[in-house]
Amino acid sequence: MRGKGLAPGRGRGRGGRGKGKRRRMLGFLQPCILLQLNDQDKHGYELLLGLGQFMEDAEEYDPSIIYRLMKDMEVNGFVNSYEGDTSRGPRRKMYHLTEEGRLQLERWVVDLKRSREEIDRLLAAHDKQSRQR
Repeated sequence: MRGKGLAPGRGRGRGGRGKGKRRRMLGFLQPCILLQLNDQDKHGYELLLGLGQFMEDAEEYDPSIIYRLMKDMEVNGFVNSYEGDTSRGPRRKMYHLTEEGRLQLERWVVDLKRSREEIDRLLAAHDKQSRQR
């Protein structure tokens, strides 16, 4: 069906290059942050820097996105926050993964594995079609 649906990398009604990718990546931020916190408590800027291990162009994210996400995750009970020490400059808000956050991370992992399998099937079918042409 040509002309219907979304072009790759475009959001519905928004136009503009890369908007769809940006929205998909925003959804991907939560498991990336939960995984970082599964290892140790961190402050927001450390979490932002740590995104580079999971995605390209992580440095393009506005830090306010991370802080809004952290607030949402705290409201949902996935993280707790506390004031860090002052040994190196001003106090920073530190984030700690809760047990509910660990469960949410595991739900993400199951979902991401299933998505990867579905994507692999789609790409294999595409490759097969391409070879048949």
